[in-house]
Amino acid sequence: MKPTIIALFLLFFAESMLAQTLDSVLTLQQFLSNIKQEHPVARNAELLLRQAEAQVRQARGAFDPKLFSDWQQKSFDGKRYYRTGEMGAKVTTQWGMEFKASYTNASGSFLNPEELLPDPGQAVLGLSIPLLNGLFFDANRAGLNIATLDRDGLDAERRGLINDLMLQAGITYLNWTIAYNQLQVTEQAYQLSLTRFRGIRESYFVGDKPAVDTIETFTQVQNWQLELNDALTVYSNASLGMRALRWNNGRPTPADSPWNWQPERLNQAVQLPAMPIDSFTQGLELQHPDLRALRVDLRQLDVERKLAAEQFKPRLDLSYNLLGRGFDFSPATKENPTLTLTEALGTNFKWGLNFSFPLLLRKERGKMELIQIKQLQTGNKFDQKRIEIENKLRSYYNDYENTRQQIQRYQILIRNLQALLQAEQRKLEAGESSIFLINSREQKLIETQLKFNKLQGEFAKNLLSVYWAAGRLPLLF
Repeated sequence: MKPTIIALFLLFFAESMLAQTLDSVLTLQQFLSNIKQEHPVARNAELLLRQAEAQVRQARGAFDPKLFSDWQQKSFDGKRYYRTGEMGAKVTTQWGMEFKASYTNASGSFLNPEELLPDPGQAVLGLSIPLLNGLFFDANRAGLNIATLDRDGLDAERRGLINDLMLQAGITYLNWTIAYNQLQVTEQAYQLSLTRFRGIRESYFVGDKPAVDTIETFTQVQNWQLELNDALTVYSNASLGMRALRWNNGRPTPADSPWNWQPERLNQAVQLPAMPIDSFTQGLELQHPDLRALRVDLRQLDVERKLAAEQFKPRLDLSYNLLGRGFDFSPATKENPTLTLTEALGTNFKWGLNFSFPLLLRKERGKMELIQIKQLQTGNKFDQKRIEIENKLRSYYNDYENTRQQIQRYQILIRNLQALLQAEQRKLEAGESSIFLINSREQKLIETQLKFNKLQGEFAKNLLSVYWAAGRLPLLF
């Protein structure tokens, strides 16, 4: 009686595990949507967009207006030598020009003659323009371009992280679904064997069946007891894997919490369009996160090359400052009592011209060569990565096509095995077969069904992997 009691306990435990989840179906779409929104990796990936915006904002800070002030005073032995001060604002534009507006005041007994100013002080409106080096491109504009491009690079990194996470989560879900289906098939097989054992045992008691048939059917019960125990363990471990990935409001699902979920059917879990391989390989450079990131690297290196080329030009900066009496920029002079603002531009001013140029250009030539080397290295890396990704994509696509064809063959095989089992049962009823042959036919059918479940799971995994290899999973869920 002991084996029968154990068998009944396992049957009750399996049925209770399956029954408690009948009204709580968790689809792959729902699961991956939760992963995309709640999982820490996905949340950190989304923070990359904020990081990118912060970097662009930081780069734009190079063009922010700046206030400045400089005040100095010297007194010694009771004498005030001087007091000078300047305050104002500067702004550097994205066209390389710098505008300046300031007010200067100076007083004292020992001022440098050059620092003598009108009594009300002097307001200054200034403009500085790089005529050669820096006219069309400079470090500030290069920094902004690189930060803007890095926004695309971080978005590619974000998609890559989510792409990998969703593949991992999708495979975990499919493993759980396979385990659930295997448990169902094994539990059904166990139930059938137990029902048959009870019937044969009753027939034995009334003298219709020999004792050897009860032993034959009971060994089948014991065999499915072992299989059911393994299936329960696999399903329990797969459920733990699902708990580890499912988060809610920033918190993980506890490992000891109830798991009242049931997966959708295997043949419905992955509802993705089956497209030809060419639809995946075309435009791969623009869609795959790794290739997009390398393209951003190449574009950033091109910005650095452009900045390095600018350094081969001489530095020639022109500055002009319009000087006022106090804040009046059109005061009359002794020579011209009716001086206008336009005339003041050529009368009350200060201008300068600064020139510099390195004779050997070793620093500039070295910088340019290093950038060109990096461009070649990154270009080679891009070509190699492109080949690796396409080969991986084609490999997964071949696996997908193979499992798709295998599923069609298995469906025919299962129908034939069912027909053979039904024929064997009719022969048994006519007294032309035996329990051994029935068990053999049934065992073969159930083993094939279990393999078919795994094959359906592999088919879904391969389809997910095709979209993952193409970098498209984040666009689908």
